[in-house]
Amino acid sequence: MQYLSVERLAVVSLMGYCLFFQSHAWAFNLNFRSFASLQELYSDNIRLAPAGSEESALVTEVRPGFNINGQSARYRLNLNYSLQSIYNAGGNSNVDVNHQLQYNSTTAFVPNRLFLDTRSTVSQQNISNTQIGGDNFSNNGNSTTLTTFSLSPYWTPHFSHYANGLARLTYDRVGAGSSQISDTNSHSETVSLVSGRYFSRFGWSANFNNRTNQNSDGQDVSFQNSSALLRYNINRKLNLTAQVGHSSNDFQNSTNSNNNGVFYTLGGQWRPSRNLNVSAGYGNNKFITVFLSPISRLRWTTTYRNNDIGTNTGNIWQTDLRYVTRRSVWSGTFNEDTTTVQQVLLERQFFILDGSGNITSTPDPTQAQFFLDLPTLTDEVFTRKRGQLNYSFRTGKSVLTASAFSERRTFQISQNKDEVYGGSGAWSWRYSSRLNTLLSLNWQKTDTNNAIGSVSNKFFDVLLRAQRTITRNVSGNIEYRYLKQSSDQNTLDFDENRISISLSGRF
Repeated sequence: MQYLSVERLAVVSLMGYCLFFQSHAWAFNLNFRSFASLQELYSDNIRLAPAGSEESALVTEVRPGFNINGQSARYRLNLNYSLQSIYNAGGNSNVDVNHQLQYNSTTAFVPNRLFLDTRSTVSQQNISNTQIGGDNFSNNGNSTTLTTFSLSPYWTPHFSHYANGLARLTYDRVGAGSSQISDTNSHSETVSLVSGRYFSRFGWSANFNNRTNQNSDGQDVSFQNSSALLRYNINRKLNLTAQVGHSSNDFQNSTNSNNNGVFYTLGGQWRPSRNLNVSAGYGNNKFITVFLSPISRLRWTTTYRNNDIGTNTGNIWQTDLRYVTRRSVWSGTFNEDTTTVQQVLLERQFFILDGSGNITSTPDPTQAQFFLDLPTLTDEVFTRKRGQLNYSFRTGKSVLTASAFSERRTFQISQNKDEVYGGSGAWSWRYSSRLNTLLSLNWQKTDTNNAIGSVSNKFFDVLLRAQRTITRNVSGNIEYRYLKQSSDQNTLDFDENRISISLSGRF
C-alpha cells in the first residue's frame, strides 16, 4: 500500500490553507464538484507478462475526488484531486492506494505589481521506458509515485515611461518514490528590465536567469544566462541590434554540447507589415527568425540558430505553427533544449483540462495520465529534439483529435540515446442525449541505445467506451481495451485484453 509522506501531507495542507485564506480575503466565483466512481475490471494478463506466463484477474477500483476552479480580479485557482483505491491490482489480493493531484493558482497581492504563482502535482509514472504500463492496475513494479510543488513570487515594477521590469523567485520540489531518480530542490532567479516609451529612438533590455537543482543522491546541476541588448530604431520598419551576454552552466557531461563563456550578436529587425517580421544576427551565436501571418487564422514563427556558446551548440531549429478554422485547430512545434527529467515533470499537466479548468472526458475524466513518452527516470541532464503535430475537429456531435510526435534524447554522462516517436487519435461521438461513445488509438515506438546494447519496443493501445447517462449526475460506462507491446527482448512482450464496467456520480 502506498502512503503520503510527511512532505506530501505538508504540500496538501499548504494548498488547503491557501484555498481557505484566499476565499476569505477576496470574494470570487468558486465552483466545487465532487465525484465518486466504482469500477470492476477483468484482465486476461493483469501483470503484463510475456506469452505463457499470463494471469487473469478481477480488479475493483473505488475513486472519490473533487474539482475546484474559481476566479476573481485578484485570484485564479484550479485544483483536481482523486483518491484511487484498487483491490487486487496485479492479482496480489491487496488494496493499493494512490493519490492523484493537479493544482495551480495565481494571486495578485498588489494588482499589476506583486503576484504569487503556486502549483503542485501527484501522479504515478513509469520508472523505465522499456516496459510501458498505462495505469496502476497492472502493478508490475515499473511505476512510482512522483510529487511536484512550486512556489513563485514575482514583482513587475513600472518606472513611469522609462522602463518595465520583472523580478521572480521560484522554489521547485520534485519528490520520487524510486531510487533511480533523486529528490530535487530547485531555486531559480529571473530578473529583466526593458526600456519604456521614453526611449523611442534607442531601446535597451537586460536579462538574468539562474537555476540550481540540488539533488539528494546525484551531482547538483546549474544553468545561468545573462545578456544585455541595445536597439536603434531607424524607422518603424527597421532597427539595428547589438547583444552581448554570458553563459555559465555546470553539470556532468561527456558530449561537449555545452560551452560556457561570452557570446555576442550584431543584427537587426525588418518589419514591413504586421504579417511579416524578419530578425537576424551575426556573431559567435548567430540566428535568423521569420514570423509569417498571411491571414488572421495562421501564425508561423521559425528560428534557426548556430551557437558557439550555451547549452545547445551547433545548428538549432525551432518552429511554432498554429492554424485555426471555425471547427478545427492545427498546430505544430519543434524545439531543441537541454533539460532534466525533474524539469519535464514540473512542466507536465497530468489531468487534461478544458479552457474553463474542468477535466475533459477524453480519455478518462478522473484519472491522471501516465505519460508514455517520458524518459527512463534518471538524474542525468539530457538534450532533446522534439517535434509534434496536433489536430482537433469539432462538429455538433463529434470531437476528433489526432497527434504525432518524434523525440530524440542524448544523455550527457552515459551518452545513452533514446529515439521515441508515435501517434494517437480519438473520436468522441454523442450518439444521443444520453449516450456517448469514445474510440481512441495510441501507438509508440521506443529505440534505446546504451553501453549494454540496444532495445526496440513497440506499444499499441486501443480503447472503446460507451457511456450512458442514467440521471443528471450519475452515469455508467462499459469499456473494452487492448494493449500490446512487442520487443526484440522476449521478456518485454505482452498482450492484454480488458473489459470493465463502472458507475460514477457527481455531487
